[in-house]
Amino acid sequence: MKLAVISVTNQGAQLAERLALRLGSNVAIYVKSGRNPIDSPHTYDSLSELVHEIFSLYDGLVFIMATGIVVRVIAPYVRDKRLDPAVIVMDDGGNFAISLLSGHIGGANDLTRLISMATGATAVITTATDTANLPAADVLAVKLELAIEPFPSLKMINAAIVNGDRVVFFIDKALAGYQHYMGLAAKQGIVLVDIDEITCAESYDAAVIITDRELNIDKPHLYLRPGSLAVGVGCRRGATGGEVMTAIKQACREAGRSFKSVAVIGSTVVKEDEIGLLAAAEQLDVPIEFFTNEQLARCIEQYKLSLSDFVNETIGVGNVCEPAAILTGQSSSLLLPKTKYPKVTVAIAPVRYRWWE
Repeated sequence: MKLAVISVTNQGAQLAERLALRLGSNVAIYVKSGRNPIDSPHTYDSLSELVHEIFSLYDGLVFIMATGIVVRVIAPYVRDKRLDPAVIVMDDGGNFAISLLSGHIGGANDLTRLISMATGATAVITTATDTANLPAADVLAVKLELAIEPFPSLKMINAAIVNGDRVVFFIDKALAGYQHYMGLAAKQGIVLVDIDEITCAESYDAAVIITDRELNIDKPHLYLRPGSLAVGVGCRRGATGGEVMTAIKQACREAGRSFKSVAVIGSTVVKEDEIGLLAAAEQLDVPIEFFTNEQLARCIEQYKLSLSDFVNETIGVGNVCEPAAILTGQSSSLLLPKTKYPKVTVAIAPVRYRWWE
């Protein structure tokens, strides 16, 4: 976690130095000009100008100053809990560490606890699930590296948890890494129930579901999406990012999966400079792997995939999307075979091994 520690007083600068030593090497100290009793490479004259410059550059910001100052100075830059950095406030006496912004997704609550242990400060955490010692869906999502869908439902689900409603956490046992998820959830005090039991609607009031599948559920629910889908893409020259994205989303729907679970894209080296394909990978925020004709051909032969004379004449190999999906997913099967869309073909395979991590 890349951190910045910002102080305004001499005593605060000294605390910042001690804190940085205990938090590790990936910490930058910012000290008010003319008030630094320590040798700091970062000084500033205007706090508001500094925050404007660095707010989006760090995963966490620790302000050693009054809470009111921090609230006013960060207010113009606060956007969304999915994007905002963790913000922690400390008094320069080191008595309190306050989790102010992005407590769960941004990691401010965990960072506050860490600072508290490192300095002896009292941790001040006000999120309702934490104060009630209850599990929170977004905390589980962060710990298990899952995408939240639909995000607006998160508030409703966490409120249901705090209010004592019967919120059950389900998991799809067909997922690769199922046991891994079970173990991590258990460390958070959360028992994951087999998704097959979701049909017993009378046993819960709301559901949190770890799956890449699309389900029909009448009760309030929230999906936590694992990165479990490898998407192979072939496209015509000049296909736009919008056209590629539309094709990927439609393919996921046809496979009964969520595009939020796309973990990686695969294609041919012939398309490695295709702007629309690169734009789709950037929009999905996933890696993209390009394969040579030899790699694709070997996969086609191994799995007896269909061939297209047109693709062979254009690319030099008779199939792109299906072998690319299998190769990127390190898989041996397809969830969706080659499916044609305007200017784009898509195939989907399950991810069995996340080789890019």
